[in-house]
Amino acid sequence: MKKAKTIYYLDDDHDDLDFFKEIAEELGHFVKVFTDGRKMLLVLDIQPEKPDVIFLDIHMPVLNGEEILEIIKKSDDMKDIPVVMVSGAYPKKLLQYCAAMGVSCLVKRHNFQEFKQNIDKVMSAIHPKQKATG
Repeated sequence: MKKAKTIYYLDDDHDDLDFFKEIAEELGHFVKVFTDGRKMLLVLDIQPEKPDVIFLDIHMPVLNGEEILEIIKKSDDMKDIPVVMVSGAYPKKLLQYCAAMGVSCLVKRHNFQEFKQNIDKVMSAIHPKQKATG
């Protein structure tokens, strides 16, 4: 049996949030959704327990997915959290940028079953956080 993981998902589209949350919970994971990148960054900053993975929509108002990715990867407390970018299209420049920033992978949204398979593959490849001992 797969271990449930904690996922943070940022998207400004409520239908996409519901769609993603339904899929991830069906796969046995815990999901916290955000529509505001600044709020998600604040929660990441103040919560001692970090998520196992962060899914970011690329196209967001105010702070877009690329800007949030950059903030996460420059933070000592967050830089090791795997990040998955979610979008419907991937221009070559974006692929190069994401690879340079250490994005774990990119996932496209298509139909429910295909998106579910993609999320399941991603989550299977992400190892649970190690608990600090001492």
